Amino acid sequence: MLLLALAAGLVYEARYTGLTVDEPVHVLSAALYWQAADQLKPRDLAPAIKIVGGWVPRVLGLPVPRDHPAWKKQEAWWAAVVMMDRFKQQRSNRLFFLARLPMLVFPLLTAWLLWRWGRQLYGGLVALLLVLLFAVEPSALGHGALFKNDLAATCAYFWFWYRAWRFWKWPGLGNALWLGCALLAAVLSKLSMLVLVPALPLIIVARAARGTVLRGSQAAAAFLLATVLAYLGALAASQFEARRLTRADLEALEQARLPGALVATGQVFRLLPAPIPLWEGAVSLWRSNAEGNCTYMLGRQRPRGDRLYFLLALAVKTPVALQILLLAGSLCLLLRQARRQLEPADLFWLLPPWLYLALSSLSTLQLGIRLVLPALPFGLLISGCALQQLREKRRLWLAVLLVAGTAVESFRIFPHGISFFNLWAGGPDNGLKYLADSNLDWGQDLPLLRNRFDELKIRKLRLSYFGTDNPWRYFTDRELELIAPPWNDELAAGKRVLEPRPGYYAISATLLAGHLFEPQYRCFYSRFLAMKPIAKAGYSIFIYRVGS
Repeated sequence: MLLLALAAGLVYEARYTGLTVDEPVHVLSAALYWQAADQLKPRDLAPAIKIVGGWVPRVLGLPVPRDHPAWKKQEAWWAAVVMMDRFKQQRSNRLFFLARLPMLVFPLLTAWLLWRWGRQLYGGLVALLLVLLFAVEPSALGHGALFKNDLAATCAYFWFWYRAWRFWKWPGLGNALWLGCALLAAVLSKLSMLVLVPALPLIIVARAARGTVLRGSQAAAAFLLATVLAYLGALAASQFEARRLTRADLEALEQARLPGALVATGQVFRLLPAPIPLWEGAVSLWRSNAEGNCTYMLGRQRPRGDRLYFLLALAVKTPVALQILLLAGSLCLLLRQARRQLEPADLFWLLPPWLYLALSSLSTLQLGIRLVLPALPFGLLISGCALQQLREKRRLWLAVLLVAGTAVESFRIFPHGISFFNLWAGGPDNGLKYLADSNLDWGQDLPLLRNRFDELKIRKLRLSYFGTDNPWRYFTDRELELIAPPWNDELAAGKRVLEPRPGYYAISATLLAGHLFEPQYRCFYSRFLAMKPIAKAGYSIFIYRVGS
């Protein structure tokens, strides 16, 4: 029943939420994948969501711009924007909604795994409460309904460590095979999951060193079985687009000052054929991170990001009652450790969330809480320790109250899960004081802007929009004037600051933050930041009236 309720909530989110920034390019790439023609650059989207959902746009058809210069250059983002220009509103809304539906398998599988693992740790009742907490968690709901890989990575990362836990408790070739399957799923879900590749041999070696259950020959067989399965699966998912790397390939990596570990891994693929889409995607990801990205945090632009970014995101975007449960669960676990009631296998659900948070915080790709959602189900398992204690002390009513508090806080803004900010932060209306990007505005509220336009009886609107949806699908030439964001000198038209004329303006929150522009244009919308909006479309597009 909980899974059915979660599925219903996700379907509603998928239907209600407008297109986000990444979805058109991901849907285009996924459709091309099913034609064995996905060569668009940069190849930084792992194939899991293409495999699961790409058949929908492939069957329904996309206006692929093969006759446009963007196609000749194989530039994914440009090609997706041109594709959106060629869509008609009704057809594209139906297509993107249907393409989102297969993605729901990832949050549903995560919930099922949470129940399964939670039941083995705490029993059935606590496990059901954990699933309920996951089902009402607003970020998981909001991002779980999109054609994105954030929940795919959450599911795969959780499954990998669950299978590692199972292997540690019951070592054998069968569980080694499952561990290899989980590693393959993780790598195919998101390229950052490649960090799990060295974890697999470490787990097998550490388990073999602890006793006689797994002997040397069995450990070697387990390692070979798991790695060969993961490697062959990666080749198949790459549609056997593979080749051995050359010396020139590795020299190019060294000249680009990419990490030594990546170059060393390349030496392996001097002997074995490398899955080229995965390899090129990993290199592109590292280069993007090395270039650095400006981050918006606490009302300030931070050119190289901030190590505390994701901790702040968790503090202001996690429901308050869930934070209380997480803190209580952590204290319970500390008491268990003091009493020596924890065992080595417990490390497989206690360490992974902190590992993921630490690695994410070292990255400059700080675009929202969605990037650390793989830590969420582990946080819920930690919370389960507090729920179990409350049950044992016959204070189950308090556990139910905290779960209900999480649900109430989440449903206050449902179905705007993307823009959720908790009570500590003052709700999503105060979101821009803390964070921007996919924490608040990922281009999802353009359809709602049309509704606000009609409600406010605006004749002419000047729009500066952050996203890849096409505003002309919702407005006519007489109703709308577009103001191009200053992505380059040509679009800025010599202006460092936009001086608004009298009239109505709609500005995306992420553009107001200004951190995505070149330094000289980061105050482009500063005049609007000093004004109070008269209304908002959802919580992400601010509407202003400039008087004469």
